[in-house]
Amino acid sequence: MVVKFISRIGISATAATMITVIPVALAFRGGADPGLTSAPSGNGNNCTLCHETCVGLSCIEPTGRIEILGAPRRFRPGATYNLTVRISDLDKLGAGFEFSAEGDAGHVGSLLINDPDRTQHVGLNDPDEFITHTRDGVDESVSTWASNGQSYAYPVGWVAPNTDEGDVTFFASAMAINDASAYLGDTFYWTYAALVPGLPGDGDGDRDIDLLDFAAFQRCFEAPASGEESCPFMDMNLSNSADGDDTGEWTSAMNGPTAALPAEYVLADPVRGGQLYDRWWVVNGAATPGGRHPLYPAAGTQSGSTTFRCKECHGWDYKGADGAYGSGSHFTGIRGVLGTTRTPREVFQLLKADPSEQPNGHNMDAFGMSDRDLWDVIRLTLDAVVDNDTFINSSGEFIGNDAIGGVRFSDACQSCHGEDGTRINFGSALNPEFVGTIANDNPWEFLHKIRFSHPGSPMPSTELLRWTVTRAADVGAYAATLPTD
Repeated sequence: MVVKFISRIGISATAATMITVIPVALAFRGGADPGLTSAPSGNGNNCTLCHETCVGLSCIEPTGRIEILGAPRRFRPGATYNLTVRISDLDKLGAGFEFSAEGDAGHVGSLLINDPDRTQHVGLNDPDEFITHTRDGVDESVSTWASNGQSYAYPVGWVAPNTDEGDVTFFASAMAINDASAYLGDTFYWTYAALVPGLPGDGDGDRDIDLLDFAAFQRCFEAPASGEESCPFMDMNLSNSADGDDTGEWTSAMNGPTAALPAEYVLADPVRGGQLYDRWWVVNGAATPGGRHPLYPAAGTQSGSTTFRCKECHGWDYKGADGAYGSGSHFTGIRGVLGTTRTPREVFQLLKADPSEQPNGHNMDAFGMSDRDLWDVIRLTLDAVVDNDTFINSSGEFIGNDAIGGVRFSDACQSCHGEDGTRINFGSALNPEFVGTIANDNPWEFLHKIRFSHPGSPMPSTELLRWTVTRAADVGAYAATLPTD
C-alpha cells in the first residue's frame, strides 16, 4: 500500500537561545517516534503526522512496497518467529521503518531485537512496544541499497504469548528516502499481516481438535521433516518433531465436535477481503482486467475493469439490486451478498467455477484472483459485512454521534485529510471530491472504505484499529459536516 509524501521542515531550539531550522529527515534518521505504524496503540497514526500528502498530477507514482516476510498465518503459543521487514523502491536510496504486534488488548507477545546495530526498541508506555531503525541501520541501507536491488531488509523477532490472547496483527510502516538533507520526495509505505492462534493438535487450522486433524498428524508423523505448515502444531510434547510419543496427548485433546468451517476460511483476512471487494487487482498486484466480466449484464452502463469489481454488482451496501444500486448508473439487477445462505465452500466454488461448469460461475481465478484472495473475500462477505440500515438512514444520512466522530477523525484521519477534510482532492479542480463529499453523496462507500481502507493507500482500517462499526459511523456523521466543494 503506497502513497507519496512531501516533508515539512522542523524547528528546534538549541541549548542557547538561538532558533535553528533543521531537516526533519535528519532528526528521525536515528529512529522513528513510537506509535507510527498505523496501529491501534497510536490511533492509526503514521509518518503522515510529519509528512504532507502529495496528491494530484504533480505526484510521481511510487515504485516500491513494504513487506513483512516470515509471518505465519497462525502461530503457536510461546513460539519465537524471526521476521523481516523489507522496503523496496526503484527511485529511492535507503529506508527506515517501524514495527509492532498488536491485538484487542494492546501489544501482544514480545518484540525481540535480532540486530542491535540496525534496530532498536522504542515505546509509548513501555520501552519495548515498537521496533524501529537506528542511524547505523539507515546508513547501511543507503550504502547497500543498489547492491540489494533497490531494497533493504531489517530483521525483527517476535515471541508469541504463552496464553491465547486472540488474533494478532503485525503492523509495519516505512519511509523510503532519497538521502537528501530533507525528505522532499520521500515515499511512505505501510502494510500489515493478520495472524490467528493455533492450538496444539489442530492440524487443519479450524481451532478445533478432532478426527479431521488426523490426516495432517499422520503426514507429519510419517515425514516430520517435510516442512508442512501443520507439523509444529502436531508436536504435542514439544520435542521439535511430530512422532509416536505425541499420539497419546493428541488423543486426549481430541474432544471437540467435528468442525464445519474450512481451515482456509478460518485463516482468511476479512480486512484484506474488503479491499479486494473494492478493487482486487490493486491489492494483489494482478494485471488490470480488460473487457467486460462475462456475468456483467449487457444492459449495464459500466465497462472495462469496473465490471470486475465486486462492489459494482453487489454494491457498497452489499445489497445489490435491493439497495442503493437498485437504480441509476450502477444498476445491474444482480442481488447482493448480505445474508446469503451459502456455505463458505459453496461460495468458493461459485467464485472459482467457470460459467460453463456452474451457473453464475465467476471464474475469478482465470482473471487474476488466487485462492487466498477468494477466501479473504468470502470471509468478508460471510463474517464482516453488516446491514447498513443500522448506520445509514433511508435518506442517505449517517446515524451517529458527530461529536464522538470528530474526536476520532482528529486522532486517525486529520493528519492526511486535514482539519476540514479537504487536503486530499479525490476528484479534479473543476469537480472536487473531498471526505465531506463522499460522506454526503455515497455514505455506503464511505463506511466501507473507513472500515476496510482504500486499496493502495496507507489509510488505516477502523477494523484493524478495533473500532466498532458504530464508532466508524460516528466518523461518517462528523465527515458529513465537512466541506463538500
